[in-house]
Amino acid sequence: MTASALVRRSDLKRMAEIAKAEGVRVEVEINGRIIRVSPDIPDNHKQQRVDMKPEDFTSLADWQAWRDQERAREAQRHS
Repeated sequence: MTASALVRRSDLKRMAEIAKAEGVRVEVEINGRIIRVSPDIPDNHKQQRVDMKPEDFTSLADWQAWRDQERAREAQRHS
């Protein structure tokens, strides 16, 4: 005879839906054990591209560093 699960599948699915929709970690404590369900963090915190303008830079060196980084990213995308 097998032991019953601490948390039913339907409860886990509900917790996962809340975690994903709200971007939070959901916790439940049962008999001294904590069950946690977390959203997929990388999906919630994707970097967004920022288009820089020449006036956004305080010096030529800052602009050159940014330009070099952009060129490296482009090269990496195309390789």
